[in-house]
Amino acid sequence: MFPQTGKSFDPVLIPKALRDAGFTPTAIVVVVDGTLIAEGEFLTLDVPGLDHSFVLAGGAQADALRKRTDLVGKKIRVAGKLHPSHADRPPGLTVESFEPLREDGLGLGGRMVLRLLRGRI
Repeated sequence: MFPQTGKSFDPVLIPKALRDAGFTPTAIVVVVDGTLIAEGEFLTLDVPGLDHSFVLAGGAQADALRKRTDLVGKKIRVAGKLHPSHADRPPGLTVESFEPLREDGLGLGGRMVLRLLRGRI
């Protein structure tokens, strides 16, 4: 799923859009490239073209990412499950896996890959 050039979309609306299209996923797993930002006690992922950053919370690798202070301000790739919000912040993403991206821009370049899961995870 890629926003049109010069346009953005709100990831908070993804679950509703999927339900409206007739899908009933038990989870929405995304792979997202963006810049890791530390905002107080929260880590967020700033993705070009999106209306909101993702709050990174929960997941198998969340604690490992929190310890990687060397990645703050750098481009990373995160795979995780989309959740609607964390505290009073817009959308969240669990951290099931992450990896630093090369500084030369190779990778998805701020794009998001969406996978729908049905049944058990």
